[in-house]
Amino acid sequence: MIAAMLVMSACGTDAASEAPEPPVVASALYSVPGNAAYNYRWSADPGIDLLTPEVTVIRAYVESYYLTVRALTPAAGYPGFSEAVDERLLTDYGNPDQLKKSHFVGTQFQHLLWMTPTERGWFATVCTGDYSVMREGPDGRFFNVGSTNIVAETVEIEAPDARAFSQSSEGPERAPVADVFGGWKVVDHVYSARNQTAFLECRNRMPDEASNRPAKWDLPHDTPYPTLAPYPGWPRYDEN
Repeated sequence: MIAAMLVMSACGTDAASEAPEPPVVASALYSVPGNAAYNYRWSADPGIDLLTPEVTVIRAYVESYYLTVRALTPAAGYPGFSEAVDERLLTDYGNPDQLKKSHFVGTQFQHLLWMTPTERGWFATVCTGDYSVMREGPDGRFFNVGSTNIVAETVEIEAPDARAFSQSSEGPERAPVADVFGGWKVVDHVYSARNQTAFLECRNRMPDEASNRPAKWDLPHDTPYPTLAPYPGWPRYDEN
């Protein structure tokens, strides 16, 4: 009996000393598309926390949306993007290998202007400053994607039935490696907000004065707008 107990004890010790298997992350292979070498920097009006679950979903969707547009494929969206977004909002880009993709650098400024609760979730109004995103031309010069005008767009999301969102949503990374949509659904996106007041409000929410923004779209520049660090960014996987 004593011998049997010693054998069982030894087996238990071996099992306990083994390092636990790391969690499986289906999106571990995700990386930002190679032609999108720009970063996002977010700000918000007073009272809006960029790290709440609902705002994290808004951030993840907006960043993913522009990545899919510039990479010409829905696969460029963050992990969980395709499952979280209503099918009618997903764009079919055909065969991206047969389409000309530009290379982008610089910084895209996003400002969360309003967050309005709805019966099922939230309705967000977002200011997009893409004047500081530059398309690299074949001649080595850079062309601004946006201009002085700041886009006001709206995104509507619905909350999951069971709220289990607990992971961190800030850090030094450009993109998340895990699904940060947390069961939320993106049910509507209007690129040009119907509320014209939003456009007036968005004009003054950018870090650069209007006089320092390109007056027109696609003007040539010898040097690009700097690629600033992402903010609030996304956590490293081992921080979750």
